[in-house]
Amino acid sequence: MPKLLTACAFSLAFHVLAAIPVSSIRQPGSSLDPSIQNEVDHAARQAALWLCARQRPDGAWGDTTNRFRLTALSLLALAAADTREHSDACSRAVLWLDARATNRVEALEAHAWHLIALTRLVPDSPARTNLLARYSRFARPAAVRQASPSVRRLWSQALSAAGVADPYPIPEEPRDDDLARLAETWPGCANGNAAMWRIARLINARSDGQLMRGHRPLDWRRDLAQILINSLRCAPAGGGYWNAPTGDGQIEETAFALLTLLEL
Repeated sequence: MPKLLTACAFSLAFHVLAAIPVSSIRQPGSSLDPSIQNEVDHAARQAALWLCARQRPDGAWGDTTNRFRLTALSLLALAAADTREHSDACSRAVLWLDARATNRVEALEAHAWHLIALTRLVPDSPARTNLLARYSRFARPAAVRQASPSVRRLWSQALSAAGVADPYPIPEEPRDDDLARLAETWPGCANGNAAMWRIARLINARSDGQLMRGHRPLDWRRDLAQILINSLRCAPAGGGYWNAPTGDGQIEETAFALLTLLEL
């Protein structure tokens, strides 16, 4: 199969998440205060350094059959961090993923992360539109229909980010009920870095960054920041990571932690 990305001439372009200005008089739920923001920025830099140090010589991440998913997820985290010093790591990951792309996708979640990463990395152009549309068609209909609800939603989000219509649209989730349930159990529902990333994305996307319990705003950014900062581990060789029972698990936890920090 021809290499789709190597055949399409492009340069990597990284996009910074929009920063929210710090208020002079801070309210709960608004932007982080400068001292916490500095710690968040430091943790994000440490995570990016550690991820780059764990990248394999061939450009991939991971030691198991989960390498395609871990590489796409790590690539997305580094691209979102928008750090030029890691552009070489991103380029090698793009080439590794492209060389192993297939038009018979069974692992829908891994393919979704790959598609989301490409939407961040490939500059806007007609070639980009064609590339993303072609990758989106790699998913087999059976894989889409049989996916779990969470993976199915992720795939739908990947298609939306790529500007591709979902041939099997799913009903829109109730917005207010989700946020109300989240606020009711806050912060006990923030269990694990992947869950924290989904929470941060939900709040930012659906309620303009505000999480309300009744009429009281919750300081969710500070809460998540403190959880992640307190659980960051320093690596002897440099950088920082979030622990898990396996090396692959540490890569996943660190990638999701970095994505969450960038949402704060």
